[in-house]
Amino acid sequence: MNNVIVPLNAFDRFEVLEKGQVSFIKLIAQSGAFGVEIRRELLQEDTPQLEQLRSEIEQYGLFTVYSAPIECWKDDYQLNTECLTEVFQEGMTLGAKWIKVSLGHFKKEESNLLDLHAFLTQQPQGIQLLVENDQTLYGGNVRQLKSFFESVAQQDVPVKMTFDTGNWYYAEQDIEEALRELGTYVMYLHLKQVERQNRELVTVPLQTVGNLSWKQVMQSFSADTVKALEFPIEPKEKTKQYIRFVTETMIEREVISCNH
Repeated sequence: MNNVIVPLNAFDRFEVLEKGQVSFIKLIAQSGAFGVEIRRELLQEDTPQLEQLRSEIEQYGLFTVYSAPIECWKDDYQLNTECLTEVFQEGMTLGAKWIKVSLGHFKKEESNLLDLHAFLTQQPQGIQLLVENDQTLYGGNVRQLKSFFESVAQQDVPVKMTFDTGNWYYAEQDIEEALRELGTYVMYLHLKQVERQNRELVTVPLQTVGNLSWKQVMQSFSADTVKALEFPIEPKEKTKQYIRFVTETMIEREVISCNH
């Protein structure tokens, strides 16, 4: 049942930028992860690493997600075709099965989903586009996301959701409402715990006691939903421990539900 992904932004940013994402693949694989999430914002600009990354990832047989901090819809509500094209080309080079972006500025009356459908039909089959709730007040807004995913479902546009358990706090949204309205569209969970420290919201490692919203969210989905550890893993050698923790939490939930 292991379906835990490790995103590269879970590790120290400066170390990742200095050593390159490729140097973490072996650690992730040996920690027992199902896959890896490569981050576009952490690619070193001076060297083309996508082929090297693909080779290393394939060596360990890991599933690949490519995350790019671009918005699907521009601020004029039109499809961000140029950026999406670049990201899909990079994702193909990387051998990614899933490509994750943010919603951006979608407006039902003005954004043309036929453009998105046409774009996706031109891409190779087997690559799934995922749209995530980000930390902005528009791209992390439950109503906006619901409007988008409802429209996508009505028009059979093949897009699924990445549900980030922590970003709702940054976007000042109600997490239970988000689960209620969007749960049916979710394919991928980003697990993180967000706490308020000195009047600021801070992403912290998953906790075992207290208000565990990440756990409540995770247990609202089936055990085979793919999950990512998107929080600071320090030191990086604790990756294995967190993967085991999340997997055991899911097993515990399965046992409880079977006994009821």
